[in-house]
Amino acid sequence: MVRGSSLPLRLCCLDYGADLVYHGCQVDRRVLETTRVENQAFGCVDYVSSREGRAIFSTCASERQHVIFQLGTCDPALATQAALHVCRDVRGIDINMGCTASFTTSGGMGSELLEKPDLAAEILKALRRELPADCAVSCKIRMLAETAKTRDFMQMCERSGANAIAIHLRRVDEDRKDKMNAAHWDEISQLCSAVQIPVIANGDFLSRDCIAEFWRQERERHVSDEAAPVGPAAVMVARGALWNPGIFSREPVSYDDVVRNYINTAARVGNPFESTKWGLKEMTIAQPGRPNELSYGQLRGKAQRTFRNKVDMASDMNQMCRLFDIAHDDDIYPKGAFSLDYSANLVEVKA
Repeated sequence: MVRGSSLPLRLCCLDYGADLVYHGCQVDRRVLETTRVENQAFGCVDYVSSREGRAIFSTCASERQHVIFQLGTCDPALATQAALHVCRDVRGIDINMGCTASFTTSGGMGSELLEKPDLAAEILKALRRELPADCAVSCKIRMLAETAKTRDFMQMCERSGANAIAIHLRRVDEDRKDKMNAAHWDEISQLCSAVQIPVIANGDFLSRDCIAEFWRQERERHVSDEAAPVGPAAVMVARGALWNPGIFSREPVSYDDVVRNYINTAARVGNPFESTKWGLKEMTIAQPGRPNELSYGQLRGKAQRTFRNKVDMASDMNQMCRLFDIAHDDDIYPKGAFSLDYSANLVEVKA
């Protein structure tokens, strides 16, 4: 989701009913390399990396009260500096304590913090002490080896100033790609009862049916046990939203309309073409666990494969829009729009 949680995807998720959206995890030092640029051409704010020459985070006013910036860190001072750099444009800062990818764990970040509760506490305390009161502080964790240890870690997070905790209902050694490692939905009630702050459940919410089934199981647990603890405040959707941002809608929506909305939104906010194309490929290419009904144009078999190849072969925004029968006029967009270096050029001009 680091690559997938782009501005157009987040805006589409909000369009269809999401309450909060998360930007993909960024390492503290990478954030501190950026310059904040007000992109007048598209009404956005871009955080442009001086080293990479491109925006690593783009946002806009319509998501200001809904977007959470997720930070990878293992240093309270760097975490605070990075958070203060972006906090004016986001609803809250979330510390990633659950990612098992090597780019985080090799630096002592992500799930490595689960083994260092004292350091995790220092980071949360520093953020809560230094950030404005209206900027939420939260963390996303995974389950530890024992439920009791997970509860202890959650209580530490609460004492340290976290306003909410999201928990991926798998343990560090459990790979979601292994079908035997389904998310432990049955553990959520025991975990929620450990703290007074909101808990957000994450894991295997791949479709609207999955979400409905999770809440059905929660209701059954509460009915069968009058002393059942309080359940989660919300669910967090990752892959399900990447494949279909319409997953948040309580009413049926046309998948074709969802995909076209994503393209139109990407054009409206000047999303780089490479990023837009990557997102469209995730929406159109079959993957394990992906609901079968998610097929643009109701295409199946050879026709579907042919269309996917055309998506893969598109080389610019105009070609992509024609492929999805969307009107697009290159002349109305600034020169270089939809390129990776567009924001970098803005910085050069401003300088």
